[in-house]
Amino acid sequence: MFEKLSNKCFLKSTALLLSFAMMFMSFTLPAGPVTLKSGSIIPLELLSTISSKDCRSGQMIYFKVTKDVVAEGKTVIPAGSIAKGQISRVKKSGLLGSEGQIEVVIRSVTAVDGTDVYLTGASLNDEGNNQVALSIVLTFLCLFGFLIKGGNAEIPAGTLCNATVAGNTTINVD
Repeated sequence: MFEKLSNKCFLKSTALLLSFAMMFMSFTLPAGPVTLKSGSIIPLELLSTISSKDCRSGQMIYFKVTKDVVAEGKTVIPAGSIAKGQISRVKKSGLLGSEGQIEVVIRSVTAVDGTDVYLTGASLNDEGNNQVALSIVLTFLCLFGFLIKGGNAEIPAGTLCNATVAGNTTINVD
Protein backbone atom coordinates (compact mmCIF):
# COMPACT_ATOMS: atom_id res chain seq x y z
CA MET A 1 0.00 0.00 0.00
CA PHE A 2 2.83 2.38 0.81
CA GLU A 3 4.35 1.58 -2.60
CA LYS A 4 1.09 2.45 -4.41
CA LEU A 5 0.86 5.74 -2.52
CA SER A 6 4.49 6.54 -3.34
CA ASN A 7 3.93 5.85 -7.07
CA LYS A 8 0.79 8.03 -7.02
CA CYS A 9 2.69 10.93 -5.43
CA PHE A 10 5.50 10.52 -7.93
CA LEU A 11 3.08 10.57 -10.87
CA LYS A 12 1.25 13.63 -9.52
CA SER A 13 4.48 15.55 -8.89
CA THR A 14 5.78 14.60 -12.35
CA ALA A 15 2.53 15.79 -13.94
CA LEU A 16 2.77 19.04 -11.97
CA LEU A 17 6.37 19.58 -13.08
CA LEU A 18 5.42 18.88 -16.70
CA SER A 19 2.57 21.39 -16.45
CA PHE A 20 4.95 24.07 -15.16
CA ALA A 21 7.47 23.22 -17.90
CA MET A 22 4.81 23.46 -20.61
CA MET A 23 3.59 26.76 -19.19
CA PHE A 24 7.17 28.12 -19.09
CA MET A 25 7.87 26.98 -22.67
CA SER A 26 4.73 28.69 -24.00
CA PHE A 27 5.65 31.93 -22.21
CA THR A 28 6.09 34.76 -24.74
CA LEU A 29 8.04 37.92 -24.18
CA PRO A 30 5.96 41.07 -23.91
CA ALA A 31 5.59 43.26 -27.00
CA GLY A 32 7.63 46.40 -27.31
CA PRO A 33 10.80 47.83 -28.80
CA VAL A 34 13.87 45.65 -29.34
CA THR A 35 17.26 46.65 -30.68
CA LEU A 36 18.74 44.94 -33.71
CA LYS A 37 22.45 45.39 -33.09
CA SER A 38 24.90 46.88 -35.54
CA GLY A 39 26.87 44.07 -37.18
CA SER A 40 24.00 41.56 -37.10
CA ILE A 41 24.09 39.28 -40.15
CA ILE A 42 21.21 39.23 -42.66
CA PRO A 43 21.35 36.18 -45.00
CA LEU A 44 20.13 37.03 -48.51
CA GLU A 45 19.44 35.45 -51.89
CA LEU A 46 19.40 37.34 -55.21
CA LEU A 47 15.93 37.09 -56.80
CA SER A 48 16.77 37.61 -60.49
CA THR A 49 19.77 37.26 -62.75
CA ILE A 50 21.53 40.54 -63.52
CA SER A 51 23.80 41.12 -66.49
CA SER A 52 25.99 43.99 -67.63
CA LYS A 53 24.33 43.55 -71.02
CA ASP A 54 20.93 44.89 -69.94
CA CYS A 55 21.21 46.82 -66.67
CA ARG A 56 22.19 50.37 -65.77
CA SER A 57 23.94 52.09 -62.90
CA GLY A 58 21.50 53.10 -60.15
CA GLN A 59 18.98 50.36 -61.01
CA MET A 60 17.31 48.70 -57.99
CA ILE A 61 17.91 44.97 -57.45
CA TYR A 62 15.93 42.79 -55.02
CA PHE A 63 16.96 40.08 -52.59
CA LYS A 64 15.02 37.72 -50.31
CA VAL A 65 15.93 37.14 -46.64
CA THR A 66 16.61 33.39 -46.36
CA LYS A 67 16.32 32.96 -42.58
CA ASP A 68 14.42 34.74 -39.77
CA VAL A 69 16.52 37.46 -38.12
CA VAL A 70 16.01 37.42 -34.35
CA ALA A 71 16.86 40.12 -31.79
CA GLU A 72 16.25 39.74 -28.06
CA GLY A 73 14.35 36.50 -28.71
CA LYS A 74 11.91 38.06 -31.20
CA THR A 75 11.76 37.81 -34.97
CA VAL A 76 12.42 41.30 -36.32
CA ILE A 77 12.94 40.42 -40.00
CA PRO A 78 11.10 37.28 -41.13
CA ALA A 79 12.43 34.94 -43.81
CA GLY A 80 11.01 35.96 -47.19
CA SER A 81 11.28 39.70 -46.51
CA ILE A 82 12.57 41.71 -49.47
CA ALA A 83 15.89 43.57 -49.27
CA LYS A 84 16.91 46.27 -51.74
CA GLY A 85 20.20 46.60 -53.52
CA GLN A 86 21.43 48.95 -56.18
CA ILE A 87 23.76 48.58 -59.13
CA SER A 88 26.65 50.84 -58.22
CA ARG A 89 28.87 50.15 -61.23
CA VAL A 90 28.23 48.68 -64.65
CA LYS A 91 30.36 48.53 -67.76
CA LYS A 92 29.06 46.89 -70.86
CA SER A 93 31.39 44.62 -72.83
CA GLY A 94 32.99 46.46 -75.69
CA LEU A 95 35.01 46.21 -78.84
CA LEU A 96 38.63 45.11 -78.75
CA GLY A 97 37.60 42.33 -76.37
CA SER A 98 36.99 44.47 -73.26
CA GLU A 99 34.92 42.62 -70.66
CA GLY A 100 31.69 43.69 -69.04
CA GLN A 101 31.65 44.51 -65.32
CA ILE A 102 28.90 44.81 -62.74
CA GLU A 103 28.76 45.60 -59.02
CA VAL A 104 25.71 45.55 -56.74
CA VAL A 105 25.59 47.10 -53.26
CA ILE A 106 22.93 45.95 -50.79
CA ARG A 107 21.20 48.93 -49.18
CA SER A 108 18.29 48.04 -46.84
CA VAL A 109 15.61 45.62 -45.69
CA THR A 110 12.26 46.33 -44.01
CA ALA A 111 11.61 45.07 -40.46
CA VAL A 112 8.28 43.72 -39.13
CA ASP A 113 7.15 47.20 -38.05
CA GLY A 114 8.02 48.86 -41.37
CA THR A 115 11.33 50.29 -40.19
CA ASP A 116 14.05 50.46 -42.85
CA VAL A 117 17.12 48.62 -41.59
CA TYR A 118 20.20 49.97 -43.38
CA LEU A 119 22.76 47.42 -44.46
CA THR A 120 26.45 47.50 -45.23
CA GLY A 121 29.35 45.22 -45.92
CA ALA A 122 27.81 43.29 -48.78
CA SER A 123 28.32 43.66 -52.47
CA LEU A 124 28.23 41.32 -55.42
CA ASN A 125 30.38 41.78 -58.47
CA ASP A 126 31.41 39.98 -61.63
CA GLU A 127 33.53 40.53 -64.73
CA GLY A 128 32.97 38.98 -68.12
CA ASN A 129 35.64 37.26 -70.22
CA ASN A 130 38.47 39.48 -71.33
CA GLN A 131 39.18 38.97 -75.05
CA VAL A 132 41.68 41.84 -75.51
CA ALA A 133 44.68 39.66 -76.41
CA LEU A 134 42.70 37.65 -78.95
CA SER A 135 41.28 40.85 -80.44
CA ILE A 136 44.74 42.41 -80.87
CA VAL A 137 46.17 39.27 -82.50
CA LEU A 138 43.25 39.00 -84.93
CA THR A 139 43.44 42.71 -85.73
CA PHE A 140 47.03 42.23 -86.93
CA LEU A 141 46.10 39.12 -88.91
CA CYS A 142 42.90 40.18 -90.64
CA LEU A 143 42.07 43.75 -89.58
CA PHE A 144 38.67 42.74 -88.15
CA GLY A 145 39.85 41.61 -84.72
CA PHE A 146 38.82 44.92 -83.20
CA LEU A 147 35.20 43.83 -83.70
CA ILE A 148 35.54 41.01 -81.13
CA LYS A 149 33.55 41.85 -78.02
CA GLY A 150 34.44 40.76 -74.51
CA GLY A 151 32.07 38.73 -72.36
CA ASN A 152 29.20 40.18 -70.34
CA ALA A 153 29.31 40.10 -66.56
CA GLU A 154 26.46 38.13 -65.01
CA ILE A 155 25.33 37.34 -61.46
CA PRO A 156 22.77 34.50 -61.48
CA ALA A 157 19.49 34.42 -59.55
CA GLY A 158 19.85 32.40 -56.36
CA THR A 159 23.29 33.80 -55.52
CA LEU A 160 23.65 33.85 -51.71
CA CYS A 161 25.33 36.59 -49.71
CA ASN A 162 25.32 38.08 -46.22
CA ALA A 163 24.70 41.73 -45.43
CA THR A 164 25.48 43.41 -42.12
CA VAL A 165 23.24 45.81 -40.17
CA ALA A 166 24.89 49.25 -40.44
CA GLY A 167 23.82 50.64 -37.04
CA ASN A 168 21.72 49.77 -34.00
CA THR A 169 18.07 49.87 -35.07
CA THR A 170 15.06 49.99 -32.75
CA ILE A 171 12.15 47.85 -33.96
CA ASN A 172 8.68 47.66 -32.36
CA VAL A 173 7.55 44.05 -32.16
CA ASP A 174 3.90 43.17 -31.41
